[in-house]
Amino acid sequence: MKKIFILLLLAGLMSCSKTEKQGEKESANKNQEEVENPADTIMTVEEKFSSSILSDFLDDTDDDDLAVYLEDELFKFSQNYRGASVLQISHSLWFVSLEGQNNMKNFLLQKFVDFNTNEYYFRLTDTPLNVSDIIVNSSLSRNSTALKKIGTLTKEQNK
Repeated sequence: MKKIFILLLLAGLMSCSKTEKQGEKESANKNQEEVENPADTIMTVEEKFSSSILSDFLDDTDDDDLAVYLEDELFKFSQNYRGASVLQISHSLWFVSLEGQNNMKNFLLQKFVDFNTNEYYFRLTDTPLNVSDIIVNSSLSRNSTALKKIGTLTKEQNK
């Protein structure tokens, strides 16, 4: 009777051990598939561009609408310009500089919400402002002259 009990106990332990090993193998295979799936890790040039702007220039902003705009619209300028810089002025206003071979082009990028659809859209407008107009004592200030200039220029451009 003891021998039968010991044999049953050993058989039970062995089957548990096999089940655990199979579970570990399946888990390892699943993790390996997730790592090897290139669709999850390969980004387009446009996605790399927007990701760089959002993480390096805008402190990891997670604005999906802005990312799409950067990829679909701003990246088109790469045909005529060498580089881009984006400086956030407020939650819905950015200063964009494009650098070419011998020229700089500056824009204000503003985010709007549509009254009818509640969807966001962006407006990119030329501006005579430059970085020194935007930055006051190395930080943005709500009462700065630059923001007053921006308000005046935006009103004039919308006329």
